[in-house]
Amino acid sequence: WAVTKFSFPGRGLLLALIELPFSISPIVAGVAYLFVYGAQGLLGPLLDAWDIKIMFAVPGIVLASLFVTAPFVAREIIPLMMAQGREEEEAAVTLGASGWRILRTVTLPNVRFALLYGAALCNARVMGEFGAVSVVSGNIRGQTSTLPLQIELLYQDNQAVAAFAAATILAGVALLTLLVKIIIERFDAERARLELPRASAGH
Repeated sequence: WAVTKFSFPGRGLLLALIELPFSISPIVAGVAYLFVYGAQGLLGPLLDAWDIKIMFAVPGIVLASLFVTAPFVAREIIPLMMAQGREEEEAAVTLGASGWRILRTVTLPNVRFALLYGAALCNARVMGEFGAVSVVSGNIRGQTSTLPLQIELLYQDNQAVAAFAAATILAGVALLTLLVKIIIERFDAERARLELPRASAGH
């Protein structure tokens, strides 16, 4: 929100950092998480003292997944919010609306379809993520195995039929995500078509 509504020093750098996951290997990201949160990492001793486990556990998988998928949402929302400008939020402020109410009634409704579209892309990406998750999860059977990691384990165990079945599930989820994407695009196009006459009538 801040990078779309305000100009400040470092804004360009922040926008570039948002795109960073697209330019580096997911495995590199996983190793970076180990460097920070691993047992021998920068925060490892502190986390161990507090009995907080991030690496080789679900929190590590979540962090790695967020890193590789967040740009998909940002790419959908940021251009839209930049194009919309600040006029509607400023008008709401002059009418006495609180920040939370502006977010609920002005900002989020304007980007809801872009947010849903980005979430659908994130779902498709994270379901198939292998590199970063394989590093931070340790691929512990029954504990930190994701579907792509489970497919690899089944393949290594010469269970081709089970691996194929798991891969089919993954492909089915991808197709379902594609269907959701198409539905969202149609709803968004219909909304834009209905709002155009209203905007013309307002002028």
